[in-house]
Amino acid sequence: MQKYNCPSCSAEIVFQSRISATCVCPYCSSLVVRHDTELESIGKMAQLPEDISPFQIDTIGVYKGLAFRIIGRLKMAWQDGYWNEWFLYFDDAKKAWLAEAQGSLAIIFEEYLSPEEAKAKFGKAPKLNSKLLISGTTYTVSDLKESYCIGSEGELPFAAPRGRNVKGIDLIAGNSKFAGIEYCDGEPPSVFTGQYVEFDDLSFNHLRELEGWKMPSSKSKVKKA
Repeated sequence: MQKYNCPSCSAEIVFQSRISATCVCPYCSSLVVRHDTELESIGKMAQLPEDISPFQIDTIGVYKGLAFRIIGRLKMAWQDGYWNEWFLYFDDAKKAWLAEAQGSLAIIFEEYLSPEEAKAKFGKAPKLNSKLLISGTTYTVSDLKESYCIGSEGELPFAAPRGRNVKGIDLIAGNSKFAGIEYCDGEPPSVFTGQYVEFDDLSFNHLRELEGWKMPSSKSKVKKA
């Protein structure tokens, strides 16, 4: 945990993770970037619209026996709606994402590829229903969509200003396996792998209180954000 002063309002900002590159100041909503021991403000982040997600910053859970904490969120939009991408920090310092969309949850980890390897293997976006080999598993492309960031909060591993455009590829395989490829602003593609999960399997605590919301059973799914 590291403490800084916001370059815009001078309030104290706490980075819980050493792997976080940016943080939204909880006092003035400035999006700040960490450069070693200094912070740089790169603009204001608009207040996120209300949704019905039960998750929030500091929600904790357990995945495969290892505890994690939600420390950040991206809220993404596309032509048919919105979804949340929650940034997770594990007790062993691993980072991951909890994708909450269309009534489903998935936990995904980034595949660490060199820029050259990422471009060589995934530089050309695959077509719908095509097959793709990722880390020894053959996936099928299930969805292609253009999306953009409408806001963020907390800590993130990269700068995600409002309006950041992303072309996303969703892929599926057996045993609830999930993968994603993201193309953004001419950068090398980012590749993620993980799996769909059930709400009750993650032993959540410190959830948001939602009026009229009933805790999902192990067979149910969280409502779409």
